[in-house]
Amino acid sequence: MTEFSFWTQPAETAVRSSHSDEYVITVLDPPLPAGTAELPPHDRERARAFAEAFPTVDAVLEELHPLPASEALYAETLADLDLITVGCWGNVTCISDPALATYDAGMTPVLQEVTALHERYPKALIVGSAAPDFGETHTEDVICLPEGPTLFAAGFPAYETPWDVDGDPHAILKALDLDLADLTDEEREDLQLDAAPHLTNWGMLGGLVLDRCGRRLRSGLERSVFRVRHTEEYTSMMEEMWTWTAH
Repeated sequence: MTEFSFWTQPAETAVRSSHSDEYVITVLDPPLPAGTAELPPHDRERARAFAEAFPTVDAVLEELHPLPASEALYAETLADLDLITVGCWGNVTCISDPALATYDAGMTPVLQEVTALHERYPKALIVGSAAPDFGETHTEDVICLPEGPTLFAAGFPAYETPWDVDGDPHAILKALDLDLADLTDEEREDLQLDAAPHLTNWGMLGGLVLDRCGRRLRSGLERSVFRVRHTEEYTSMMEEMWTWTAH
């Protein structure tokens, strides 16, 4: 441990590489737009406040140069895992944090943090997804509707079992007035909502919900990049996951 982090290994230690779009939670505050709406510029002050309050973060140490909303960070060392991004565009808040990909030993960090956010923002639509590849891709997806159903799915897409699924994707779509008939044949084929859990594209479902409910990023939008010290618990689990697979 240093004053900057709880890592027990040097910050330059190589890790299993990852992209910041592999672990994301998005919060859509009401009212959700009835149609296509252009999102306003990024609010850096609100982004910092959101990062400081996020449960995986022990402290925000530094704010770096903003990143275009369309770009992702690439992690190769432990120090890179200290970087998170937060975009605040009107009623849309999006955080990318490597801690959300820590699934070892039955961990469900996406579900845990979405649940915590739901307590803070009970009227918001919240969608979280993590799909890290530590030799085998593991996915965890959560769709939490305000005053409505929640869908949770986690497992390894390469294997039929074990999978943990709680909730009905059709109930989610119905609650949001989203009709599968409005999708293209290719989109329906890719989703496979009525197939076995390992064949269903849960991440695509979350993306569909977000895009239909107002998360339409336009060119020119930015998001904040923060160097943080993750909590000791999350740091320990992240170090075990990323460095174990790097060797």
